[in-house]
Amino acid sequence: MKKLCCIFTILVSLGVSAGEIYTCTVNGKTVYQGKPCVGSKELRDKVYTAKAKEKAREQAYKQQQAEWAARVEPRVGMSSQQAENSTWGYPSDVNKTVNAYGVNEQWVYRGLGYSKGRYLYFKNGILTSIQE
Repeated sequence: MKKLCCIFTILVSLGVSAGEIYTCTVNGKTVYQGKPCVGSKELRDKVYTAKAKEKAREQAYKQQQAEWAARVEPRVGMSSQQAENSTWGYPSDVNKTVNAYGVNEQWVYRGLGYSKGRYLYFKNGILTSIQE
């Protein structure tokens, strides 16, 4: 009996360090477990919190989908910010040249596999040409 008490004490102390322990009454018996008791406020709170997090994730996903659907292909005359928000997104590389006439940029979009890369050319922050 003494060994059983020691083992139980050790298990309970290990459980406390690993997480919370809940004391529940099941069929008239006291039960110790690592999850909230059935029908308890703690369980309802955890379920509510989990559902709220899932709903927030779904809303964020829908918002992201709407933003992607609203994106357009890059067009000559766009600003660099508009081009970055286009369907092409941010480039793999940016080559920048500064001279007496202003700033020229080449945005490089690397192709996948054997496909060719794509390029956007900017002069002073305005898209002047597209190469596919």
